Amino acid sequence: MSSDGTIRAVIATTTELVELARQKHDLSFTATAALGRALTAGALLAPILAREGQVALKFQGNGPLGRVVVDASPRGTVRGYVENPQVELPLNSVGNFDVGGAIGQKGYLHVTIDHGFGEPQQSTVELASGEVGEDINRYLVTSDQTGSIVVIGTHLNKNGVEAAGGLIVQLLPDHTEDTICKIENNITTFGTFTFLMRRGMDLQTILSRILHGFDVTPLTEVKPVSFYCKCSRERFLEALKILPHEDLMDMAEEDGKAEGRCQFCNELYLVEKEGLLDIARSK
Repeated sequence: MSSDGTIRAVIATTTELVELARQKHDLSFTATAALGRALTAGALLAPILAREGQVALKFQGNGPLGRVVVDASPRGTVRGYVENPQVELPLNSVGNFDVGGAIGQKGYLHVTIDHGFGEPQQSTVELASGEVGEDINRYLVTSDQTGSIVVIGTHLNKNGVEAAGGLIVQLLPDHTEDTICKIENNITTFGTFTFLMRRGMDLQTILSRILHGFDVTPLTEVKPVSFYCKCSRERFLEALKILPHEDLMDMAEEDGKAEGRCQFCNELYLVEKEGLLDIARSK
């Protein structure tokens, strides 16, 4: 946060977690760019919106990618998936991955904030363009009634994710015209987030570029971020125990097994016939 209380910012590099998501879901280039931006957005929003709980994002557009869903916690854990992970589109007119076309320019961004107590808070805004950063910015402006800057990027080469990350800068109620002018001037010379990463700049250096002219005070220590899913074999077994005795017996006799695949991390869980019969006998 700036010492004059006019802005706050959050910044993250997410290269490793986006690469792990690409591998887990066998994503196309376009799908990697889209999910990578959404995962980064979740990592950035969680410490702003839900200090103890978690934030869920769902991009539901009219593009071929289908749903893009992300869960993130302020502890730095993020997970997510796209409905159609093999969708590939030509590069857009400026030579970038066509994330806007893949997600779609018509539809909604649904944001659910679970504070860890009480009822979750839900908000819905129309998609601005399908470009994740623009849609997150629209959500922040609509929900908080304050200006913000959202810079998110994912850069890939033939081997996978080379750089991913982003930042959010929010104007606070005490901001002035001078605050806006400084930020706008800094943006014009900022470049892209992933370009700066590929040049070897660390988080502090990148943050200093966007907040040049501001005296900044850290609010938290730098924390690791990672792709982490809450699914487990134990949870799959608990889900099977809810099924009626007859369904378990039919599954054991007809299929000889039960399979469950987690949407968020693509992990496959398998219970063989004898395991199903054990569960059925325990009911």
